Amino acid sequence: MAEQVQMEAKARKRIGSSESRRLRKEGWVPSILYGPELDAPLAIQISVQELHRVLPGGQRGIIQLKVEDAGETKNYPVMIKEIERDVFRDEITHLDFYQISLTRKVTTSVPINLMGTPPGTAEGGVLQHQLWEVDIECLPGQLPDYLEGDVSQLQMGDVLTVGELVVPEGIEILTPPEDVVASVVLPVMEEEEVEEVDEELPAEEAAPEGDEEGEVEAEEEE
Repeated sequence: MAEQVQMEAKARKRIGSSESRRLRKEGWVPSILYGPELDAPLAIQISVQELHRVLPGGQRGIIQLKVEDAGETKNYPVMIKEIERDVFRDEITHLDFYQISLTRKVTTSVPINLMGTPPGTAEGGVLQHQLWEVDIECLPGQLPDYLEGDVSQLQMGDVLTVGELVVPEGIEILTPPEDVVASVVLPVMEEEEVEEVDEELPAEEAAPEGDEEGEVEAEEEE
């Protein structure tokens, strides 16, 4: 099951673009917390050091968010719904947290780990991992770190589909069961470079000496 981690945050009273820029310059990431059990979205701020400590381990799982507000600390079980980054510096600029209920199912995506060695690779085949994650629905406490895909029986030309994944009890996969996760295929052969053929005529087949074709024709008429 996905490990639950803790993250510390502070409530912020001021919002807006200028305030967000100020926070980022001071080493904070402006964020928002919302959910069905909150009366209204809660504006918060998280230190960059705290994000580096928690992410990426808590990105897919449940986070116990501890929010300090006016001297009091409240705990919220949350999941990260969206991460915004600076496209040039790849720095996190904003986070959306969604408060969850431990008794209500959540919808999220989890990665697929392939297990085993396909026999088809011993025959010259290549294992292609085509689908890297699936959408699932389950209770927060049942959220797995990943799902396993057993490829140890795949021969040349065989495929592993979503419907053949190892699924723990209590988890419903929302991705179509016929979607291909992995396959064993023949390797793509690189096209051999075709040697360029020298189309120039051999010396003995070259045109008779003469500066112009007309000179040759004139000699034949004499």
